[in-house]
Amino acid sequence: MIIDGKDSTLGRLSTFVAKSALEGEKVDIVNARDIVIVGNKNDILNKYLERRRIGTMSKGPFFPRDTKGIVRRAIRGMIRNKRYHGREAFKRIKIYESIPEDLKDKEMINIAKVRTDKPIHKIKIGELANILKQVK
Repeated sequence: MIIDGKDSTLGRLSTFVAKSALEGEKVDIVNARDIVIVGNKNDILNKYLERRRIGTMSKGPFFPRDTKGIVRRAIRGMIRNKRYHGREAFKRIKIYESIPEDLKDKEMINIAKVRTDKPIHKIKIGELANILKQVK
């Protein structure tokens, strides 16, 4: 299954992908940088910046700064990845920032698209990752 992440909500997309992977399906997510987190932009930034500040450099917790890592971390939170079944399901998930050449002409499905008819507060994961990379 190939899922197009463009304008999809992160939480709803993550639950669908986690459930599909636990059922034994191989899942590829493309356009990960265009996935959207809905909410107040400043609140979302503060939440992710606070997660980066927690812990130490040697012991963690280690929170990702790149787009693929942020999406993987959201999906991992919905899978029991410390059990064998969860680890195997997590290995079946592949995430790409854009569309790779071998998946270009295959059929993709859209899940949980954000409504565009009303103005809504949101931030794209690509934008969030750029801000997290700039902050030390």
